[in-house]
Formats: sequence, structure tokens, C-alpha cells
Amino acid sequence: MTGRVLGYDSTDNTGVISVDNGTRYKFTKEDWKETTQPKKELLVDFEVSVENTAKDIYIVADTLVENTNTLLGLIAVGITFFFGFIGTFISRLFIAKEPLGNTIFPTIIHFIITVSVVIPLIGWLIYFIGTCYYMYKNYMLITAPEYNPYK
Repeated sequence: MTGRVLGYDSTDNTGVISVDNGTRYKFTKEDWKETTQPKKELLVDFEVSVENTAKDIYIVADTLVENTNTLLGLIAVGITFFFGFIGTFISRLFIAKEPLGNTIFPTIIHFIITVSVVIPLIGWLIYFIGTCYYMYKNYMLITAPEYNPYK
């Protein structure tokens, strides 16, 4: 049976899965067969035990989310390439939906790298490497498995 994790409480290691017809199944950490922690909105496949709880729970790849993440990741790379530190700010704040506090520091560092472009040759090299680094980091942030653009 497939469903979505409604929530998981790490203090007592219990959670709830909801299926399309509205039925809810409780589960414990022992029933979770993945190495990653259960998270809200994860699509999972599971079996129902005789006690009417979920068991043998596995994450199901959500191809719509994965394809959307890849597309958004490529858009973030393009924005970062063409707009530099402003692209890093836009990618992290608006596409990845990071909090402003997590967006400011990388943007300031990318700005400092951008200012180094006034130094001939070495500055250009620093700028090129720095921009490539932030293109990669922005892409990885958006294509991370825990990122869900539909939240």
C-alpha cells in the first residue's frame, strides 16, 4: 500500500501515514526500513500488520518532485551564472525557499568574490571558481531529496 507520512515524532519514535482514502496507520521507528529519518510528506510503500499499523515501510521515489527539482536546479545554475551574487540570493531565497538568515551569508561571500574581479588575472580566476562553486551549491541545495517544491 502507498501513502504519505503525515508526521513523525523523533522523541518517542512514532509517526503516522495517511493513504488516499483517508485511513491513517501508526508506525514506529522499528517499522521504518530506510536509513534516512522519516519526514513529513514523504511518499512511502508499506504493509499493514494484523494490529492495523504500518510495517516494512520504504520510501517511494516521487518522480514528479525529482524532475521538478532538477529543472529548478538548472534554473538556479543559470540565474547564478548570469546574475552572480544576485543570482545566489534569488536562487536561495525564492527557489530553494531558504530563510533570509541562511541566504544572506552565502550572498555576501559571493559578493566579495565578485569584487575580486577588479584584480587582473588572479581576481578573474577567483571570480570564475567562486561562481562555479555557488552554481554547484545552489544546484545541490535545490535537488536535495528533502527539498519539496510543492510545500
